[in-house]
Amino acid sequence: MSDWIADGFEELGRMRAVPTSVNRQPAIGFYLWQEEQGAYLPLTVDVLRISDGVITEIVTFHDDQFPRLGLPDRLSSQDQA
Repeated sequence: MSDWIADGFEELGRMRAVPTSVNRQPAIGFYLWQEEQGAYLPLTVDVLRISDGVITEIVTFHDDQFPRLGLPDRLSSQDQA
């Protein structure tokens, strides 16, 4: 299991995750807090391939794919993700 801080990504800061799907596969839209914007802004979309109940592959897409997936272009500090 991966841990953002233990794996060296502590400097990313505050994040939110929103579940979605891509081509009928589970996916997660990640948002990163941007203080100057006062909002969580799109970071990446991770598409998960699951085989026998285990994540076997993660394909990451850039933030430009958020609109195609119907994901919000920002989350406020009050939004529940």
